[in-house]
Amino acid sequence: MTIYNVYIFDREGQCLYYDEWFRTKQSGLAPIQEYKLVFGMMLSMKSFVDRLATNDSNQTVNYYKTSAYKMTFLESATGIKIILNTDPNATGIRDLLHKIYGAWTETSNSAAKLEIFASNPPNESFLKGRIRDIVMKHSAYV
Repeated sequence: MTIYNVYIFDREGQCLYYDEWFRTKQSGLAPIQEYKLVFGMMLSMKSFVDRLATNDSNQTVNYYKTSAYKMTFLESATGIKIILNTDPNATGIRDLLHKIYGAWTETSNSAAKLEIFASNPPNESFLKGRIRDIVMKHSAYV
């Protein structure tokens, strides 16, 4: 099992954080284009699920899986969206996403900091170190 990369987006789709580990194939796109595609895919999946819902309850997309990877989503009440790409057989990824979100909130713990994070990241090296430490200790990190 392998963890490939992580994206953290704000509610408008701006990529606030990106990191990768065992990603062997690059998209061939500029990073900003890749971020827009990943965020757009997540929004499309959410919209698709909402339109096909069989009842009025709040339906959510937890992951998208192919034969080569699994893209797992977490959306917080504040609108922060975390996407983690892993091996399709990786387990415990929801828990890992919650731990990454915890590190995120500890680093940027107020709405004011979230608004300015993209232009002036607070403790960026601290955040990167925390997220890398969390991911590398996970059982799916090989």
